[in-house]
Amino acid sequence: MERMKKMRVAVLGSTGFLGEQILEVLSQEKNYEIVLLSGYRNIDKLLHQMRVLRPRYAFSPYFMGKEEKDYISGTRLIKEIGVLQKIILDEEIEGVFFATGGISFLELFLDLLDTQKWLWVASKEMIILAGEIKPRDFFQQRGNFIPLDSEHNALWQMFRMVQKETVHRVYLTASGGPFYDWQGKLSDITPEMALAHPNWRMGAKITIDSANLINKGLEVIEASIIFGLDFQNLDVIVQKESCIHALLELKDGFTLALLSPPDMRSVIFNALHPERNVPNPFRLSDFFRFGTLHFDYPVPSRFSGFYLALEAGKRASGYPTLFCGADEVCVQAFLKRRITFDEIPLIIERVLERNIPGPRNVEEVKKVYRLGMKIAEDLITERSISG
Repeated sequence: MERMKKMRVAVLGSTGFLGEQILEVLSQEKNYEIVLLSGYRNIDKLLHQMRVLRPRYAFSPYFMGKEEKDYISGTRLIKEIGVLQKIILDEEIEGVFFATGGISFLELFLDLLDTQKWLWVASKEMIILAGEIKPRDFFQQRGNFIPLDSEHNALWQMFRMVQKETVHRVYLTASGGPFYDWQGKLSDITPEMALAHPNWRMGAKITIDSANLINKGLEVIEASIIFGLDFQNLDVIVQKESCIHALLELKDGFTLALLSPPDMRSVIFNALHPERNVPNPFRLSDFFRFGTLHFDYPVPSRFSGFYLALEAGKRASGYPTLFCGADEVCVQAFLKRRITFDEIPLIIERVLERNIPGPRNVEEVKKVYRLGMKIAEDLITERSISG
C-alpha cells in the first residue's frame, strides 16, 4: 500500500476502545491523515482527540452549543448523520475505519461498499447485516476491504497465501474467556467478573460477548459472509493463550496457523502494511512465555449462546440480524444487572422462536434488528415483573 501522498481517512467510533487503538496506530503513520473523527456520547474524549489530532471534521449527535465555544479552530462540528454521510462519501475521504457497532451507520456502510474507498471494518453487526442483502461472493470481489477482527484478519492474511480451493476446513480460535474453567453457577457471574477478560483488552459489549462465546458464534457468521465459506467447513477451537488466531487445514493434510500476541494494534498495523516490509513497533511474539499451547472445543452446557449464534447463521433469512438485535439488548441489561449472565442465551433463544420473513433491503434489515431488540426487551420486562 505504498503511497506518494497521505491517504485521507475517517475513523468512525474513535472514542471507543478499538477506536483509540486505531488512532494510536495511525498517529505513528506518516502515510495517513486523519480528517474525520466520529464519536457518540463521550464528548469530552472526542474533544480531547480533536485537540490532539486536529481533524477537519468531527461528528457526534450529542454535540451541544457549549462545545462550539470550546472546539478546536479549523474543525467543523457535525451533528446530522446525513451531513456526515455526504462528507464521507465525497472524494475528500479515501478510506474509512469502522470501529462502531449497532445500525446507525448501516446505510453509510452499504453505500461505501459500492465505492472504491478503502474500508477497514471491525463491526460484526455491519458485516452480518450487510450479508443479509449482499450477494454471497460480494466481499471476496472487493479488493480494498480489510477485516479488523483478529480472527478474520488472520484468515484474510492466510487466504492471500493460498487458494481457497486448497482449503479443507477453517478454524477460528477462542480463548474461552474468563469462565472456561468456571465451576460455579453461571447465575453468580457479575458484570465485573465477565468484563475481566484474561487475554484481550476490549470494549464492554464485545467483552461480555466473549465471556459467553456469543462473540465467536457471530464471528463464524462473519467469516462465512466475508470469505464465502459454508458452515460445514467452519469450526471453532478454544486456544486459551490467544496467540493463534485462525487455522487453515489444507486438503493435503497440512495446517497453516497465524500467530501473534493478543494485541489489536498489531492487527491494525498489518492492515495498513499488508506487504510486511515495515517493522512492527508494537508487541512481538515471545513464544517462550507461552510454554504450552492448549486446544479444546467449546462446552455446549456452558456456552449455549455460541451454538444459538451458529444456528441463527445456518438458518439465515434474517435470523442473524434478529440475533444481533436481541444480543445488544441482553448485554446492556446484564451490565445494568437487570438479568443474570445465564439468562442472556435463554432470552435470545426465545427471540429466535419468532417466525420472520427474510429481509430484502436495508429498511427491512433494520426492521428485523429492531424487532430482535423489542422482543428481547419485552421478555426482560416480563421477567422483571414476574420476579
